[in-house]
This record gives sequence, C-alpha cells and structure tokens, in this order.
Amino acid sequence: MQLENSTVDLNLYPKRTSKETISPFRYPGGKGFLSGYFTNVFDDFKSGEKHYVEPFCGGAGSAWNLLADDIADTIHLNDADIRIYSAWKAILHENERFCERLNDVAVDIKTWTEARRLLTNYSGKKYDFDLGFATYFVNRTSRAGIILGSGPIGGYEQSGDWKIDARFYRETMLRRIKWIGNQKQRVELNSQEALTFLKENIKKLPSDRTLYFVDPPYLQAGRRLYLNAMTEKKHRALGAFLTSDVLKHWILTYDDHPLIREIYDGRKFSKLVVNYSLSRIRKESEVLVS
Repeated sequence: MQLENSTVDLNLYPKRTSKETISPFRYPGGKGFLSGYFTNVFDDFKSGEKHYVEPFCGGAGSAWNLLADDIADTIHLNDADIRIYSAWKAILHENERFCERLNDVAVDIKTWTEARRLLTNYSGKKYDFDLGFATYFVNRTSRAGIILGSGPIGGYEQSGDWKIDARFYRETMLRRIKWIGNQKQRVELNSQEALTFLKENIKKLPSDRTLYFVDPPYLQAGRRLYLNAMTEKKHRALGAFLTSDVLKHWILTYDDHPLIREIYDGRKFSKLVVNYSLSRIRKESEVLVS
C-alpha cells in the first residue's frame, strides 16, 4: 500500500552557501543540501561514535559537511566507478601530490582533451592517480560537472563569454582538498558494488548509530548524468535489500518514477524539488524514501 506523500521542507534546516560547502566536486544532482536534514536525524541517535555511509558517494556533498560539523565521527564512502574512487583516493592518500598537480596544471582545451581521453579509454580496475586527477579536472571544467557526456565549459572553440576555467577556483579548491586530506583517519573509502558494500558495513557498524544515505543513479537521467548507471535488475535488488529492514536507519533519494513507487511500495515518500544546472536551469521532481 502506497503511503501518502509528504514534503521535506529543507528551509527548516541549516543550509550551507556554495562558498561554505566542503566537497571540491561539482556534481550533478549532488545532495550536499540535505546535510542539515541529516543532522536532525543524527540528533535522535544514541550517544557514542556516529557513522555516516554512502554506497553511491559521487561528490559526497553531505558526507563532508557532516564530518566538518562533527555530526558524524566517521564517514564511509563507496563508489563502484574506478574513476570516482581514484579521485577520492588520490585526494585522501596522495594529497600533497594532488595539490601540487592542481596548483600547476594548465587549464585549457589541450589538458581537458587529454584528461577526457584518459577517462574514456581507461579499462583498468585498480586505483590510478592520473585517472583520479583527470576525473577531478574534467569535473571542474565540463558543463554542469558532467564527467562523460558533456563538453568543456565555453565550448571547444572557447568563443563565448564563459571560458574553460570559469569554475576552476584554484585557491578555493586547494583549501578544501587540503582539509579533506587532513581528515583521512576519519574516512573509510571503498570501490565495491553498492550491495556488497552495504552488506559488509552491516557486520561492523553499530546499527543504532549509523545512517545509510543511498542515492543511486536515477532511472530517467542516470545514463546522462552518472558514470555507473544501473539496470532495472540492480534497482530492484537494491530495493529488496533496503525493504528487508536489515538496516535500522536508511534514507533513499530517487527520481519520482512509477518503478520506484512499485519497488518501495508501503514506504514513506516525501517530495523534494531540486534545481539542476545542466545545459539550462530546470527542475527535477525527486522523492526521499525512508
């Protein structure tokens, strides 16, 4: 039985400005704006070390905000895509090298083309520093932060008012990335299939002090926005796991789609309206399921 829709009024919770955000990524559909809402959820947890888990971390916007505010003591990040994983591992574990590269890199079409070629042609399955830096560079210099499937800011000819470095705020990025590198003892990073990652964390984390935030690639825009789009079979498998109630505290976000309504039938659906900046500003209807 489908529960009646409610609405999450995010105006009731603290919200960071774009200048105050912690994640150095520009991520399509990023959920950093939900960190105030998650803080309210953490307030109801029992005392003790608190954990925050993201099986599809992407830009990990909320995770870093919660860590910076000491709401979560440890964050557990996972992304099955080796490119995203390599970017985070390079930032966390080769921070000085990453910052040196960031400080020295030429922000131009030649660098963008070389980085994009590496991302497109890479077939390995292990961490690679150059792959991680290329992922980050393309994220900061491509339209709307889309890593594959979009061109450089300002176009290949760089003939418009906006140029490729329009979102490449070197000093700001360096400050955020150095801070993240200093937090590596409070971060666990993995690159696994989401269900495998979730099942492993169940075994080692305290159920009453752990929040799982599940933000899968969306059904309608998944292949356009994300590197690791999912099949319907995987969407259903994830739903079967979450609705089995093996996790005590979980929150899920999706696009509002009939298949999602079917998979999570009987769960509480709350409406979210999120602004995405793609080729133009538009509004996507999203739901929060819990």
